[in-house]
Amino acid sequence: MTTVLSPLTSAPASFKGPPDVHSARLLDIHKRRIEVMDREGKAVPHKALELAQVANDYLSNGVKKSSSRFRALASIPMHNGISAAAELRRAIKELGCFGAISNDFQSVGDDGQGKLYFDTEQFDPFWAEVQNLDVPVYLHPEYMVKSDLLPGTKYGERKHLLGAGVQFHLDLGWHVYAICSSGVLDRFPGAQLLIGHIGKGYISRL
Repeated sequence: MTTVLSPLTSAPASFKGPPDVHSARLLDIHKRRIEVMDREGKAVPHKALELAQVANDYLSNGVKKSSSRFRALASIPMHNGISAAAELRRAIKELGCFGAISNDFQSVGDDGQGKLYFDTEQFDPFWAEVQNLDVPVYLHPEYMVKSDLLPGTKYGERKHLLGAGVQFHLDLGWHVYAICSSGVLDRFPGAQLLIGHIGKGYISRL
């Protein structure tokens, strides 16, 4: 039996509070959110999995109330392929989600500056589960980590290129090319990718 949790009662202490406070925290992007990220880190695997499970449970419960109008993509932390596959399986089999969503890369390291991409064999358990469940994975673009914005880096002197104008389709396009050319789709030809935001430019040329 699936236990449905609410983020207001089950989330970490830094995100708890009555609905109005919770809404204010969601809308406060640049102050409290940054403070929490700096204090707690944004790349701790067990915290990421805990938050994803709470969010997926809550989302599933909301969708079930109007299932004829809504469908859910499960949030999947991608710190390693085994735990990602397990949460995907739970979300599809137990929560009724129809697919998964993940950022373009997984932030890792104590400072959150490292990046994992999903074209390596360590993510084979995840792609195998995607194929087995016959569900799509939506790769969402991600802003650069701080180390990619330092002087002398590609975007350090060109911050006007960040975001949906250029950086999103260039960087996510690179990742999709990597997945397509690294053997992932040869090993798991049934894996399905969803790439939004006007197709990410170069992807149309594949």
